[in-house]
Amino acid sequence: MQRKTETLTYKADMSKQEAFRIFKAVGIPIGIFALSIFTVQNFAAFGTKLLCPLISAMWVVGFIVALLMPAQRQEVLNQTMGMIAIYCGALIGLKILLGVVSGASSEMIAASYDQAIPMSTGNAIPGYLQTMMWFVAVLMPIGDISMQAKRLKDFKHNQALNKTFGRVRSVRNSGHENTRSIR
Repeated sequence: MQRKTETLTYKADMSKQEAFRIFKAVGIPIGIFALSIFTVQNFAAFGTKLLCPLISAMWVVGFIVALLMPAQRQEVLNQTMGMIAIYCGALIGLKILLGVVSGASSEMIAASYDQAIPMSTGNAIPGYLQTMMWFVAVLMPIGDISMQAKRLKDFKHNQALNKTFGRVRSVRNSGHENTRSIR
């Protein structure tokens, strides 16, 4: 008779808290990635030629900074995902608003406010929204990338300062270097 020698282990079911943490760690980045893809496809050529590279740059810079700064990894990743979600949401919101406003003529706006409105106002509002969309499309990623680059630069600068102060402190502890004593 052969005897099976397997190690018995106790395996507990996953708790709700663990399942929520796993969902948060995996689901939220996938959801933001899906929102990014939806935004890029929703904007057609504008999305593929401008938005896709800028969103990709935000992801890559956030990943690199998180990799190089382990102490602030969670904060960097949360800020990166938050900025990308706000960026995509703002662009989609502006596109919807532009679609709503572009159909309104000066006469419609004047009838709504019961006030005389210049004829150029009907054309000016979509122009303002298009300009705002351009500012959001370009300046938000540049701002996020600049913020992460500054954070990395400050971290490296502070790291160099800490090394220098550490060297100076070891010399001053007893008035002379720790490795040799003067008698």
